[in-house]
Amino acid sequence: MLRKEIKDDNELYLYFNEKLIYKRWLNQGYSKVFDRFAYGKDTFISITEDENGKIKQLRKIFINGEFCDSKLDFWNKYIEEMEFSDKKDFGKNLDAFNDAITAKGPGFPGDCIIEIIGIKKLIQIFGKDDFDFIIDTLQQAEFVDLIIEKDES
Repeated sequence: MLRKEIKDDNELYLYFNEKLIYKRWLNQGYSKVFDRFAYGKDTFISITEDENGKIKQLRKIFINGEFCDSKLDFWNKYIEEMEFSDKKDFGKNLDAFNDAITAKGPGFPGDCIIEIIGIKKLIQIFGKDDFDFIIDTLQQAEFVDLIIEKDES
């Protein structure tokens, strides 16, 4: 059974069998899929409207650091939703990431939303300086809307 609910005139919730599977912040244009198995791979996309009223689809890259045990796990999560041609030559290291973001090299995500949670574990995996480099690079990219878990430490 599918049920839709709007709360606070801003938040759209979609439930399937009473399980939250999707949320959209109506005034911000962001959305989050909670249960990817209720959707196909190609539906893990956020549809937004720009300031000129143009509709665009943004790839959503979701990385949960709690499920990463190595740098390779992180890089695999980063490229998981990309087309094969975009990820096949990605080097899965900081240099390749820098080239992807700053020079549109292999692994370039295009217009997207990147959400990163579980950052404490990612800091342990990468070290603070390297993880800060990743975040700073994403924050400076005009084509990336970055959502990051607040560090409570």
